[in-house]
Amino acid sequence: MATVAARATREFDLIVYGANGFTGALAVDYLARAYPHLSIAIAGRDAAKIRARADATRDARGVTFPTVVARDAASREAMVRRARTVLTFAGPYDGDAARALAASCADAGTDYCDITGEPQFVRDVVETCHERAKATGCALVSCVGYDSVPWDLGTALASEATMKRGGAAEIDVARGHAGRSRGGVSGGTIASAANVVAKPKSETRGMGDPHFFAKCAGGWADKPDVEAAKRWPSPQGTWAFDEDTKRWTMPSIMAGINAKVVARSYALNPERYGKNFRYDESDLCASKKNAILGTLTLGAFGAAFVVPPLRWLMRKTILPKQGEGPSEDTRENGFSHVYVVANGRDAKGEAVDSYCCEFEFIKADPGYKGTAALACEAALCLAIPEERARLDFAKEGSGGCFTPSACMGHVLMERLNNAENFSVKVQKLKDTVFLV
Repeated sequence: MATVAARATREFDLIVYGANGFTGALAVDYLARAYPHLSIAIAGRDAAKIRARADATRDARGVTFPTVVARDAASREAMVRRARTVLTFAGPYDGDAARALAASCADAGTDYCDITGEPQFVRDVVETCHERAKATGCALVSCVGYDSVPWDLGTALASEATMKRGGAAEIDVARGHAGRSRGGVSGGTIASAANVVAKPKSETRGMGDPHFFAKCAGGWADKPDVEAAKRWPSPQGTWAFDEDTKRWTMPSIMAGINAKVVARSYALNPERYGKNFRYDESDLCASKKNAILGTLTLGAFGAAFVVPPLRWLMRKTILPKQGEGPSEDTRENGFSHVYVVANGRDAKGEAVDSYCCEFEFIKADPGYKGTAALACEAALCLAIPEERARLDFAKEGSGGCFTPSACMGHVLMERLNNAENFSVKVQKLKDTVFLV
């Protein structure tokens, strides 16, 4: 069994696995530019592709990263024992190899991060690895990209501010909103989505429940003395007017994964939110007309995507293929604003001042360049010993499967605010300007 002392003497601070993929390559470039002084290796299944990525990084950034090939169980287990932290971009994740990588990290006491948005994969990792990670004292953290840090961290920070500064005894509801943005779609995301919808119903049963991650190991399952929250309503399914933002809204395509992540954060630390806490999410629109059109378009796309022949046709003709992503111009000049508003009540049941967390991507499209940078900063909260020592689970000598906010919280917020592509701020709702 690995120990903290053994992890401290490992060869690499961080290994980036799947470094030759579209988003993995962006992460390698980000690390070479921002953190060339750290001990980082890049890894993947194909030796030639990984060497090519290392050569490209050396030529572009003047940084030579060591390479590691991990194509089978033995080499994968050897790889994770060489690093304090493994960050993987090798999706789609819902497969045996990806599960085995997470399990290898749990057994070796190696901290682990991924950018998945695939619910069944996250649930399987929690169910099979939570106790193993507790035993070895490491953290396994999924969804550290655009899925789902802005919403999860934003909910935690807005709720904390409403309780501490607003005077709330508990949070009634937190609502996430996607505002003005510019970005693109990658073939990897399309492949992951297709992988989920193609599964038989027997494998996706219960996946629509916002508490899909909250009910398993480390969440409500380990807290029999805490009444699980009343079942949250399904995420917003049509256009609606939002009183907090004073904007018309449409359903969020991200709500399906984000609500599950927020619910697990709640289940891990219910005292930070209050017993009646619930979460919802939507996209902000410029007008009611736009909200209606957006809702209808999203519904039509979703209906077509779940029909196998139409999904095949869309992937062959109009959707990007796996390994493809947005143009360099879109990546470098993209942006996004995500807002989370927390409403709370005092001990007498009276409404208190609400706070809003605004999470901004700057000169980075949120899905790819932004996600790559965001995942790197999350992983470095674990990979850098001084940063890891500040995390609650490390102070407690604990471990397990966490969410980004439950694991990294304020440490991640500080890192993001010190990075060039992000701004995370919390202010009163009445002082917030919502960009649509």
